[in-house]
Amino acid sequence: MSKNITGGCFCGEVRYEITGDPVLQLLCFCKDCLSITGTDGYAGYMVKNSDFQKTSGKPTVHKKISKEGRTVNRNFCGVCGSNLWGETEFGLISVTAGSLDDANLFQPTKKVFTQDTPHWARIPDDLEEM
Repeated sequence: MSKNITGGCFCGEVRYEITGDPVLQLLCFCKDCLSITGTDGYAGYMVKNSDFQKTSGKPTVHKKISKEGRTVNRNFCGVCGSNLWGETEFGLISVTAGSLDDANLFQPTKKVFTQDTPHWARIPDDLEEM
């Protein structure tokens, strides 16, 4: 990666920086992600914990246990409500791709939980199913 990646919430209260390359870029269609985004899926830009740093603001954190039994601490802006990132049990931060300052950096290669999608979901055919 040639430069650090930055991002943050809609109102600018919470900001972050990513210093390493993504480990994985995916679209998730699980029920939790449908609920958290309010649309047909979640665009996850996954990075190592060590490559992620909050640079300003204090996010509101909501702990959620998925139906698979995994804990994710979801971080939102407490002012504007933007969904920003999730802290996973796998040592990865799942950054909401739409919160990147340059959302075009998100280039998904995988998709997960497509069996959970509503009939109106837009599921790309060219992504590998995990």
